[in-house]
Amino acid sequence: MGYIKHLTIIGLKKFKRLDIDFNKNMNILVGENEAGKSTVLEAINIVLNQQYKNADKSVIKELLNKENEETFFKEKTLDSLPKIQIEMVLAMTDNEKGLHEFWGENRLSEPIVDYGILYECKFDDECANILAQEIREGKIPYEYYIMTWNTFRGTPYKNIKKPFKSIFIDTSLKDTNSSFNYFNRALFSSLYDENVKMNAKNLFRFHFNNAFEKLQLADIDDKRKFGINDKKVVLESIISVFENNIPLESKGSGMESLIKTQIALEKKYNIDVILMEEPENHLCLTNMNKMLDEITSKMDSSQIILTTHSSMIASRLDLRNILWLHNYMAESLASVDEKVAKFFIKADNNNFLQFLLAQKVILVEGATEYLLLPDMFQRITKHSLENSKVMIISCNGISYDNYLQIAQKTDKKVAVITDNDTSQIKIDKMEEFNVNNVNQHVFMDNDIDNWTWETCIYKLNKDYFENEIHVESNAKYLFYGKDYGKVLGKMLNNKVETAYQVLSKGYELKIPKYVEDAIKWISG
Repeated sequence: MGYIKHLTIIGLKKFKRLDIDFNKNMNILVGENEAGKSTVLEAINIVLNQQYKNADKSVIKELLNKENEETFFKEKTLDSLPKIQIEMVLAMTDNEKGLHEFWGENRLSEPIVDYGILYECKFDDECANILAQEIREGKIPYEYYIMTWNTFRGTPYKNIKKPFKSIFIDTSLKDTNSSFNYFNRALFSSLYDENVKMNAKNLFRFHFNNAFEKLQLADIDDKRKFGINDKKVVLESIISVFENNIPLESKGSGMESLIKTQIALEKKYNIDVILMEEPENHLCLTNMNKMLDEITSKMDSSQIILTTHSSMIASRLDLRNILWLHNYMAESLASVDEKVAKFFIKADNNNFLQFLLAQKVILVEGATEYLLLPDMFQRITKHSLENSKVMIISCNGISYDNYLQIAQKTDKKVAVITDNDTSQIKIDKMEEFNVNNVNQHVFMDNDIDNWTWETCIYKLNKDYFENEIHVESNAKYLFYGKDYGKVLGKMLNNKVETAYQVLSKGYELKIPKYVEDAIKWISG
């Protein structure tokens, strides 16, 4: 199986330069909106499938890096004209037929011999004298740009001689028919060799013209009659995939991603590289699980490169396969501990991606803290969480230790607000952890009698809760068999309801010191 080993992108859209190493099988591209995830897939498509080869030159204006354009507008020289270069290094086996054409040292970087393809989009230097005045005036002559595809051997790369089969599944396209049409053409191209495809297209054209002649339409007049324009009827443009005599595009957008993924992963089709743009689009939870089962059971037979905004996809497909795009670089999470990765695979109900993409995080154990902390943060810092670029994430029963290990690998600033659970050992471990970790701190009350969030809040605001929390005179309100008093007992048994009551009445609770310390530390 061939696969993409490395990609260098220079001057394409937001990237002045990006270097990214790919895993042999699964690659999960994550990042904020506009981080460049789709651009990476587009770069692969440009090189491997020669996207834009026959497009109008106006598309070049959309592809060039804006910073490079601004540099040219200032310098107005031939050398400062913006250009695009994409180098794709391939992992291939030496005995595969025809691969010697991709072997060489025609590369952007130092001449290291390898398999690969080099794409360039730049101004045609042969026109430099003709357009010298236009360039001095700061005009980019897009119509005089040329696109070239060459192998590392230095020979032209042609789409009909792809190093391996690939397919692009893009469910982000709004036009489902266009999306399916692209998929159908790509699948047709990948499944059959050139002789089979050419024979099919010739036979189709012959039989199509034959069928039209059999209609025996009367001539328009002595000189004119109806006929078929072969240029308008191309087999790849009208071909569809049918399942049980129903075209896939009629199945509905909710099934599109699932069906395409199932087809692409069929081992009998031998698709080497599968590109997927946000496969979670339009999928309900049931079909999402079906798709993930399909991928996990067959992903060893292909290289999959996908983008996603779904924590479920990122964690279920093993977060060690994540390539995190941020600050114009791609950071691999391959070094994350195996136990942590497997934990998140099983814990579907997680906020992993929100955690990874946030600049600063406050981790809390439950919904009560999640509801009350935003107001406390605003009162202490005089700023909102959003303006401070801080995100509150509830662990929802997941041990915060798993999140902390991710934070340590990515050097993310994280404050954990948690209970001491009447354990002095837990308090001592917290203090030791904070001494040894600069960017991750754990905060809990140092008094074991203040063992949980509700206890701390109740003691500081006892008068308020005694007046506001309604209790029945004959009820005991035990919590795990213990009597903490009726009001606190009811609070412990109805945590979310109590928090919502405080919020709805707008009461400003006195804030426990450890919570205040956490807020000041994370916002500092």
